[in-house]
Amino acid sequence: MFVLLIAMFGAIFSLFFYCQALSSGLGGKRWATAGLMFGPFIWPLFCMKKRLKTYQRFGFECLLFPA
Repeated sequence: MFVLLIAMFGAIFSLFFYCQALSSGLGGKRWATAGLMFGPFIWPLFCMKKRLKTYQRFGFECLLFPA
């Protein structure tokens, strides 16, 4: 029962990080695999990569207003 619960959470986080990665312009398979293996523990890493991708696109001096 516990193993089934862990597998279900892994699949949910895998799908979540896949959708977030595609909407952010990052590699979907890479983040889906990381979400499957580590679950919610990679959320800070994902946010950092997303911010770095934005900085690379627009530069550090650009002011963005996220909606």
